[in-house]
Amino acid sequence: SLISKTGDEETCEDALYIGPHFVVVIDGVTSKTQRRWDGKTGGRIAAEIIKEAFDHIPFDATARQTVDILTAAIHALYKQYEVTDVVQDDAVQRAVACFVALSIERKEVWFVGDCQCMLNQERIQHTKEIDDITANARSLFLEAEIAKGKAIEELREHDTGREFILPLLERQMTFQNNPAADQYWFPVIDGFDVPDDGIRVLSFPPDIETVVLASDGYPSLKENLEASEQALQEVLQGDHLLFRIYKSTKALR
Repeated sequence: SLISKTGDEETCEDALYIGPHFVVVIDGVTSKTQRRWDGKTGGRIAAEIIKEAFDHIPFDATARQTVDILTAAIHALYKQYEVTDVVQDDAVQRAVACFVALSIERKEVWFVGDCQCMLNQERIQHTKEIDDITANARSLFLEAEIAKGKAIEELREHDTGREFILPLLERQMTFQNNPAADQYWFPVIDGFDVPDDGIRVLSFPPDIETVVLASDGYPSLKENLEASEQALQEVLQGDHLLFRIYKSTKALR
């Protein structure tokens, strides 16, 4: 399943790769800038580059080798556009994505960023503390707006809570791949080195039967797509703005 948050597949910033050696969910990070790469947002071009790169990754590559190949592929984009110095100084301008990959040869699942998976019935997440902070800040702001008389549907059309936290969302990009930021740092594929601590590797348990891979777009994972979609719809129906039941940095469009 691959669904654009806008309803327009041309603007979808995610991708799926399904090959003989790897299965990958790629989550392009929502762009916070007007910069476009041949008309495409940073999240979309990053997802496309990573998807294409998996065709060229050796079947027995390690997670570290794979991440370095993906990083080099994004970095090549900057060289092509002659903006390497610009994006190095301003992380908001970068093409950024997260991913979760299944390596069939190594019987491992690899993570860079906040995608998620289930191995049999065990759900594995890698959430960012900074996302909890911004989601809660947005929730607080929207509750204040409603208390002043604004309607939820009005706020869906014009999400003032999103506008309120946008400076934080832009600032937080200085923390990506930057362990010096301590509790706030987080790993992504953005064309610059990913520290070893940002690459998470899980080996299959001996009794593995089912692997589920997903972006963080699903508030809960179930044993199959239909059940996961149903759980998602239950959340969305009860909380279109995504600020009460399941707090997020943006609403359902």
